[in-house]
Amino acid sequence: MGPPPPPFRFRRRLLAVMLLAGLIPLALLGVLAQGVLERVLSISIAPVEAVLDNVSEELTRRGLPPDALDEARLNLAQAELARRALVRRVPVFIAGVGAIAAVVLAVSAVLLGRVLTRPMATLLDGMRAYSRGDLSVRLPVPEPARDELQFLLGQFNRMGQELLDQREHLKAAQQIAAWQDVARALAHELKNPLTAMRLSLARLSPQDAGTLPDPTRLAEAVALLQEEVDLLMRMTQSFSTFARLPAPRFQDVALRPLLAEVCALYEGTSPVPVVLDPGEEVSLRADPDGLRRLFGNLVKNATEASPPDAPPVHVALHEAADGRVHVTVSDGGSGVPSVLEGPVLTRGLFSTKPGGSGLGLPIAQKIAHEHGGTLRLEPGPQGGTRAQVVLPSDASQVTA
Repeated sequence: MGPPPPPFRFRRRLLAVMLLAGLIPLALLGVLAQGVLERVLSISIAPVEAVLDNVSEELTRRGLPPDALDEARLNLAQAELARRALVRRVPVFIAGVGAIAAVVLAVSAVLLGRVLTRPMATLLDGMRAYSRGDLSVRLPVPEPARDELQFLLGQFNRMGQELLDQREHLKAAQQIAAWQDVARALAHELKNPLTAMRLSLARLSPQDAGTLPDPTRLAEAVALLQEEVDLLMRMTQSFSTFARLPAPRFQDVALRPLLAEVCALYEGTSPVPVVLDPGEEVSLRADPDGLRRLFGNLVKNATEASPPDAPPVHVALHEAADGRVHVTVSDGGSGVPSVLEGPVLTRGLFSTKPGGSGLGLPIAQKIAHEHGGTLRLEPGPQGGTRAQVVLPSDASQVTA
């Protein structure tokens, strides 16, 4: 699942601010205009009618016809009707103007919000790509930038290019360091068999040019050469296996039965008992072959590190509250001096066991890493070593 979509609070806040900033003054102006208009329109024509009545009485007293005032009375009546109509329509007119202004402000706020948030959405897409490890993504931005937001997008592109260059430099440095570790490990591993082979060849050389080598001595030297050649072949096969580990194929795996198979396999080949502690049933999505190789290497190391009279090797399984699966392999050997995890497990590949290749832990760590998990060695609470593997419940979602 990807990251959740961003909240649209900025657009909502911008809409609220523009509406408040526009509607409050408009409302105040509308109230003021309505008050002024009502005050103006509230002027009554009753005094004018009283004057017309007085003029009409005066004309009647003088014997003149008052018909000339009828048109004036009619005009006053029409003016009064118009005044009353305006008094009724002024609030509706002001409310309509306010509604139109609110719609205009709302549309302007939405358009402005889109204009302002579009660069932010583009920047968010770039950040999501970078979080997935894709540093090659470049955001569309004109050159030169026309505003601060476009300048920000340009700076983001420059940052991505710098990160990409730094990652390439770091990758080259890591490759060099890896080759140095491989060369150091090979030199350490090849030194002992080559020294023994050199001594065997010296024993094969005749002490005197005129005498034949001792058959017994010759047979011992040849046997020693054969053993060292076999050792070199096993080492070569181990390195080849490490280099050609298959890609994981994820499926639903019941982990407890798989661990029971691993424990049963080494129970019959080791003088030290291997016990799977009781516990809950745990299922996860992982590569079963990889897990067998991972836990098989850890159990094998634990049995080989334990003396014959040591307590049993214990394998424990439980699922944490966060959904991650924890598997621990504890032995009763001499133990490790401190916590070992991360690159320390592959720095200096060598084995202290006869015929060992030193690749058991690197292989285990590689498989754990492919599953999105971790491998950690630490001193056990009762002595010995405790190897702890932490795996996600769905390793198929891990991004390489």
